Amino acid sequence: MFGKNKKNIFKNKGLTLIELMVVLSIFGIISSITIFNYSKFNSSASILNLADDIALSVRKAQGFAIGVRGSSGSFNEGYGIHFTANNNFLSEFSGSNESFILFSDIGISPNQKYDYDNSSCGTPTDGNECMEILSINSADEISEIFLNDDTKSIPEKAMVDVVFRRPNPEPVFCYRLNESENVCVQEKKIYMIRIKIASLVDPVNIYKIITISNNGQISVSLK
Repeated sequence: MFGKNKKNIFKNKGLTLIELMVVLSIFGIISSITIFNYSKFNSSASILNLADDIALSVRKAQGFAIGVRGSSGSFNEGYGIHFTANNNFLSEFSGSNESFILFSDIGISPNQKYDYDNSSCGTPTDGNECMEILSINSADEISEIFLNDDTKSIPEKAMVDVVFRRPNPEPVFCYRLNESENVCVQEKKIYMIRIKIASLVDPVNIYKIITISNNGQISVSLK
């Protein structure tokens, strides 16, 4: 009798092939959902970090302008950030959809725009105003730039410079259609620019908008 019961116990152990397939399917579904949600969370965190970096860089330029930073004993230069959504950039010094530039607007007659000569970055001079190239190393990009409340973004090759000059905390905006434009376009008064940054993983649903107003206010959307 004991031997018979022992035999039945061994026969009842384990999983059938169908049960095993069901368990593996459930495990696969749960794993897929977890990985997807983690990827989405990671992309959202990345885009938020980039938005904060851009906002802090603009604040940095503003602080340089209204503070005591100067060069060669002069405190008359302005400081700004150069933005473009161009993915066909000419060089690393021109900025792109994957970078933005901190610059110093210097020279005999500061023109409120970013000038560079492709030679170096770090020590601004007249004609080569690059202070720092801020690269976007995550899977994100500057996807679009908007002027004022327009719903249509500026052309891909266009660019906007946000310049602060002592002692004013308010920025001046310089909009140019392309690299060949030597002066700021004065088609309309620009009182605000909006920079849209998007995740390359899901650009439709994961993005942020940094708004810079001419009163000096800088904000990041909650989208």
